[in-house]
Amino acid sequence: MPGKEDDMATDYRAGQRFSLKGQTLTIRYVGSVHGKSGGWLGVEWDDVSRGKHDGVHGGKKYFDCRSSSPTCASFLRPKQTWDQHRTFLEALREKYVARTKPTESEVIYFASKQAEEVGFDKFAKRQAELRGIHVLLLDRMCMRHSSNDPDVDTITSVCQEITDLDIGGNLFESLSEVRDLCRRLPKLGSLTLNGDRMSLTDIDRVEESSFDGIRTLSLANTLLDWESELVPLVQQQFPSLQTLLATNNSFSLACPNGDLPASLKTLDLSGNDYATLADLSGLASSGVQTLLLKDCRIATIIGSPEGTHPTFTSVQELDLRRNSISEWAFFDHLPAGLPSLKHLRTTGNPMYTDLKAHDGKLLTAEDGYMLTIARLPTLQTLNYSKITDKERLNAETYYLGLIAAELRATASDEQAADIRKRHPRYAALCETYGEPDVSRKTVLAAGDVDPDSLAARLVKITFVSGAVEWTEELPKSFSMYAILGVVGKKLGVMPLRLRFVLETGEQDPVGIASEGYGGPEWWHSDDEDSADEDGRVASHASGTDQASWIAREVEMPPGTRALGTYVEGMAARVRVEARQ
Repeated sequence: MPGKEDDMATDYRAGQRFSLKGQTLTIRYVGSVHGKSGGWLGVEWDDVSRGKHDGVHGGKKYFDCRSSSPTCASFLRPKQTWDQHRTFLEALREKYVARTKPTESEVIYFASKQAEEVGFDKFAKRQAELRGIHVLLLDRMCMRHSSNDPDVDTITSVCQEITDLDIGGNLFESLSEVRDLCRRLPKLGSLTLNGDRMSLTDIDRVEESSFDGIRTLSLANTLLDWESELVPLVQQQFPSLQTLLATNNSFSLACPNGDLPASLKTLDLSGNDYATLADLSGLASSGVQTLLLKDCRIATIIGSPEGTHPTFTSVQELDLRRNSISEWAFFDHLPAGLPSLKHLRTTGNPMYTDLKAHDGKLLTAEDGYMLTIARLPTLQTLNYSKITDKERLNAETYYLGLIAAELRATASDEQAADIRKRHPRYAALCETYGEPDVSRKTVLAAGDVDPDSLAARLVKITFVSGAVEWTEELPKSFSMYAILGVVGKKLGVMPLRLRFVLETGEQDPVGIASEGYGGPEWWHSDDEDSADEDGRVASHASGTDQASWIAREVEMPPGTRALGTYVEGMAARVRVEARQ
């Protein structure tokens, strides 16, 4: 005898779509569960917070899910009170068609006359025929579709003027269902399937170019695989597509897999898991002009230094709001990867919350705006704001000035070359505005003092007073009065009773000693000087003695004269005496 599981298998199969208490799901498994009696349905919830696991229970994997969430799946008993599904026409009537006649309680009277009765009839009839309505919003209506549905052939006459259709979040199980429905709307140009979890296993059985009239397609949160499902779907069935929205699908890589339709100009991949622009290299050869990448995890252009920079030759508009960009290097290399870029949006990236110059100086949000413009020469709008000629001039000259300041702060040619490499626009800016003065600081030897530092403005004075000797570091700008005050306090003596003598460490000649002075010594051109073995020129007068020398000392009298006018170096020795 067939068991419960056999009976259940005839009623359910993997891939079926149901709604339970308003929550849509897909059956992924039909069978038994170890340790539990009876048969079970393994389901994947559209709302991933509803589940308890991801198809793995008790350490055993029972089924795969499209979602990567750890709580997207559950096991349910087969006997459930599922929500009643609707056909397309039933959903249409429920959403758009009112009762043709009001009840007695709804009749409006003015005095004794019934008002608006004719108006109600006309409005109901207009709704019934959908006159003047071009957009149908039938999302989350527990809808299914079959070519065998009652009155299905009336869809064309009722919906002949419909151009936009939203049937997302419903219970479609196959592409064939959607294709049969859409072919009955002759003017349909925009189709939204957000949240639908239909299978594409029947794609090869659906006639190619079945959605030839569709110009805009939205496939957000369908969790289709990019390479094996979404790209083939678009290639085969939507040859005239101009705009594709495929947001929140957990894509992490857009691999090359054939060309997207040449007609595709706008592609929205926001909310996916891309970490670099190189993850989208499969789009580089496409004709996409507008690329929207909001709320991804993009931080760099390539993932590693060895990676290849992709070139998106057709992209003119790029939206990078709320990503993970934290370094200017991203924008420095963006012009090479997007040579046609005209419009950019970048707000919400972490780099704009903590902007600093090379010397650590904090920069404002306005500085960030200007530095972004300066790095992108083809940009026409930034964050929806048009860039005027004056703004570009101010931005580029400001950026050039910051680079010049960074170059001036370097200590070697190697460092300067590295800075120029990190700022690819430097050469072009110099060509446009002229090369700024980038004279670098003098390279200091070990132990040398930077002349611009505070230490260069101090003098180490060694004071000597009898047997007492001590050292003070004093500014060169100190007057002699101030220094007398310092020393007087040190010695406990009235300052004006002290006398300062600067010992220069140099010597001066004081005179010549001779036994008999016979007047000036004359030189004649016929005489030849001779040098002794030490290289000193001998005197022409045989009786001349060596000169006498005395230490050079300079008195430093009280006054307003600054210490720096006496001392040229960084140290000096001063003798302190009592004034007579």
